[in-house]
This record gives sequence, structure tokens and C-alpha cells, in this order.
Amino acid sequence: MDKMTFRSHLIIILLLTALIAYTYTLRYRVIESPPVPPLDSIPTEIGSFKGSNETEDPEALKLLGADATLFRTYRSDSGRVVWLFIGYFGTQHENSQIHSPKHCYPGAGWNILDEGSTRIALGSGEIAVKSLAISDGVRTHYILYWFSSADGIITNEFALKWNQMKNSLMAKPQATAFVRFSIDVTGEAGSASRKDLIRFAEALAPHVEEVLRVSGAARGSPTGADSGTTPPERTP
Repeated sequence: MDKMTFRSHLIIILLLTALIAYTYTLRYRVIESPPVPPLDSIPTEIGSFKGSNETEDPEALKLLGADATLFRTYRSDSGRVVWLFIGYFGTQHENSQIHSPKHCYPGAGWNILDEGSTRIALGSGEIAVKSLAISDGVRTHYILYWFSSADGIITNEFALKWNQMKNSLMAKPQATAFVRFSIDVTGEAGSASRKDLIRFAEALAPHVEEVLRVSGAARGSPTGADSGTTPPERTP
């Protein structure tokens, strides 16, 4: 066996060992949950937008397995509507793990038309967040989302899984929140609506991160890093 083959086999063995340890940790280790963040304290008024909480489908919440959620509709004086969804997970275990929206949306009847990243201002700097354009054949929505953790903001699925595995094996806090902003762009060119959504997200995101710090699901000084199970996209 040459050195290259030996090294490859060793890497595979180490990865399998880590995966087995992670699976065991998810199933058997009992980790004290941090305090649940007061999501309802996120401001309901941002500029000309006023928000109201929406009732969530019990079955969707059960499948999601989050420790706390917030689904809120914000309407501006001009009639523009923006939706905010947050799913908070205090710990990761078998029945409560974050999955990629890129897998969940198709399962809920939404096709992904486009995906990429968008830079938004947060705090004293900028972060790169995930962007999606989705459609159910009738409606088209534009979405910005990211995952917030004590290690920073994460938008890459593999980085998210690695972060969760690392923290689980090291018995470090695992609190993570999925944050999603969305807007209806049906029948529109889209560019104006996307700019509206970015401006709204930039205005509200600092308040979201501040609330998430209560549970350790946001770092003290947010910085970019380069998603969560999300319920089916719906409009009130």
C-alpha cells in the first residue's frame, strides 16, 4: 500500500469515526438547553412597515422540531408585504435538526428558479447571505436566509453541518437559528422588490441578532461566514 492510498484510507476512517461519534452524541448525550430567545420581542414596526404574528400549521411545526418559532407578516403604508420566519433550535438531536431549504421547498411544491448570495449590511460591516427565487407555478417569491450561531452567520450547508458536528463532539453550545425574509415578486420585474427586501432585512436583522444573543445563537459581534428546515412558504 503506497503512502497516498494509506492516507486516503486513514482520512476515511477518521471521518467515519467522527460520524459515528456524532450520531451517538445526537442519540444519547443529554445537553442542557440554553434559554429560549424572546422572539416576540423583535420589533413589529420598522419604518413604514407594521408587523403581525401569523398562526402556524401545527403539523408543519411538529415536523420542524424547533424549540421556538416566529412567523410574522410586515405590511408597509404602500401595501408592500414582507414575511419573516425564524426557527430556533437550542440543541441538535435526532428529531430536531436543521435541513437545507433547498431540499424542503421542492418537497412543499415550490420549484427553485435561481439561487445565489447577496451581501447585506449588518452592524458595522457586511455579510453574505443566501438568496433564492422560488415558484409554485402561480406565485414567485424572492428569499434571503441564513443561519445564526454563536460562531457567526453561516450560509453554506456543509459548513453548517460541520459546525454542528464540531460543537456537539466538543460539548459546546449548539444553539442555532434559521432566519428567513421573503417577498412576493409575482408579475414584477423583481429588481425593485429585491431591493425593498434587502433594505428591510438590513433594518430588522440587527434586532433579530440581538434577540438571538440571549440564547447564544448569535455571536457578540456578528461577522460574515460562508442553510434549515423551513415550513412551506405561504401567504396570508
